[in-house]
Amino acid sequence: MNIDHLRYFIVLAQEMHYSRAAQRLNISQSGLSHAMAALEQELGVPLFQKSGRGIALGRYGAVFLPQAQQIVSLAESCLRNFQMLQEGVGTIRLQTIPLLIVPTVTKLCRRFKEANPGCDFEFSTGMSSQVCQAVREGEADLGFCSKIFPDPQLEYVSIQRRAMVAAVPLDHPLAAQTSVTLEDTLPYPHVTYSRLSGQRDPVDRLFAPVRDRWHIAYQVEDANFILELVAQGFGITVLLDTPPVHRPDVKILPLTAPVWESDFYIVRRRSPHPLASVDQFFDFCVKESQLSVDNRSD
Repeated sequence: MNIDHLRYFIVLAQEMHYSRAAQRLNISQSGLSHAMAALEQELGVPLFQKSGRGIALGRYGAVFLPQAQQIVSLAESCLRNFQMLQEGVGTIRLQTIPLLIVPTVTKLCRRFKEANPGCDFEFSTGMSSQVCQAVREGEADLGFCSKIFPDPQLEYVSIQRRAMVAAVPLDHPLAAQTSVTLEDTLPYPHVTYSRLSGQRDPVDRLFAPVRDRWHIAYQVEDANFILELVAQGFGITVLLDTPPVHRPDVKILPLTAPVWESDFYIVRRRSPHPLASVDQFFDFCVKESQLSVDNRSD
């Protein structure tokens, strides 16, 4: 089916006049007539009928019009997408753990978009295991996660390192202190991540030497949920120092012994991506993270 013939049909259906439609299409009236005759012959039905001095959509034409519009729209969208592929721009599909949305991922995306106006982003969230699976299976172009799942198809680069802190209710005995040690936290019940979360691994490694004295009262998957339980007095927590931690209804205390840090990562498939801006954004994020490290060390 000739896409140009479909475009001609749509314009003729809008104008209901061969001369005006031909002028709008910048083709001859006879050329338009031949195209419509060929389309009707291919479909095996008439699309227009005479109406006074002009024409009107026939029964089959009325049914075919929205389908023709869909076909032309899809063809034009496909053409635009491939043009963007050639130019190295387009929509980058990102999946990230919620902890990195504010401000890390959003800032990186804004800065990259400012430098590359033709680029845009599509966002989704998930736990680290879901992020890595989405990237591996091609459902996301890039991911941001807190845990490495070894896979020969995936490449991980650390883009951020965060220290562990304790969060306690405002009326908790530890709230009077300016910092805590891991030992200080052990007499109290803890709220922590469930084992489904990539955030649980660094916490487990931290508590491994004192595992028999670590009293876990509640396990949930989300940092905001953990902090809400802490604020309401269900226990205390030790977790990475990320923006959600800093809320007015809990006291944040640096963990001084041991000082413990963990990394966040950007992940992609190892093979070059057909959309050049995907690999460009990956390199941009790695470069920006290195600049942040250099600035902190100055």
